Amino acid sequence: MQKQFTKNHSDMAKGLAILLLLFYHLFENEELIVSLEVNHAPFSREGFLLFSGFGNICVAVFVFLTAFGIATGLLAQKDALPEDLFWKTAYNQAAKRFFRLMLNFAVLYLSVNLLWWYKFDYQSLYGTDKQGIVLLLTDALGLSMFFNTPTLNATWWYMEIAYILIFLVPLLTWLTAKIGYPILLIAFFLPHAVTVEPDLQRYLFVAVFGVCAAYGKWPDKLLNLKLHPAFQWLAGIAGFILCVLIRQNYVIHAYYAHLVDAPVALFLIFLAAALPGSLPVPGRALAFVGKHSMNIYLVHTFFYQILWRQYIYQFKYAGISFLLLLVSCILYSVLLETVKKITKLQKLLSR
Repeated sequence: MQKQFTKNHSDMAKGLAILLLLFYHLFENEELIVSLEVNHAPFSREGFLLFSGFGNICVAVFVFLTAFGIATGLLAQKDALPEDLFWKTAYNQAAKRFFRLMLNFAVLYLSVNLLWWYKFDYQSLYGTDKQGIVLLLTDALGLSMFFNTPTLNATWWYMEIAYILIFLVPLLTWLTAKIGYPILLIAFFLPHAVTVEPDLQRYLFVAVFGVCAAYGKWPDKLLNLKLHPAFQWLAGIAGFILCVLIRQNYVIHAYYAHLVDAPVALFLIFLAAALPGSLPVPGRALAFVGKHSMNIYLVHTFFYQILWRQYIYQFKYAGISFLLLLVSCILYSVLLETVKKITKLQKLLSR
């Protein structure tokens, strides 16, 4: 029986991505780990920083999965619908996805402020009078990056990319269905020909790569490779190390990361699905983390930078700091989703 890349595989990939993100943010530079006396044994400082720096590949993984997921659904509908109805259906779905994401973000924003309002200086951040209210609402809806307005959390910049992808991927899917893989050449040259918003420029090729992966069913084909499990594990581990070494090479990282991130993201997605996915307990654990990845992404900065910085790092050992942050974020997300369920918000927000 042919294996198919499923939502569970996607959740496992998101789980791996969010683990890399937490590690990256906790130990992102030498100054931080020296000042906080982080113990990274048995790894050398150079090797430890090499791996932690690789963690920012997480954004590319999320972009790839978003583009891949939306494109997969649209491609399944495209042949069954006339073109005008396809566009109407695609952008009706996009509008619903946009408002659903915005409302989920607003709920998390509200939860953070209800719990920790005393930690924030709203007047200094947003200003006063009507302007302050407008800026607060802009931030609460995840729109601050669009208007270059103040935000409570710098890591919320990703909401701009998430919103753009919702409306951009239908167009990319239509183009890919029309011309096929040459769209990758357009994505390569376009940022050099016209002015593109910096974050979109950074991840445009990854998004197009994700759409092409949906068009060519690349994850399905990778999952169906006839490899002995032992070789699959050896190849996976070796491939992961190779990805770190290539991507973190200074020249590659400085000038070509926007291109290299695309195949690396695909490899990590395959890795998460094929290796932990082959073992019941690690696979389920990774998928569980992945289901909460968006909440973790949006809330983790508060824990390690604002609320519990001295506690997160107090044990000095990198592994313990990592687990403390991960557990804190998961508990927060579980409680938030439980409140949504109890208050019927979850049903409303999932429509």
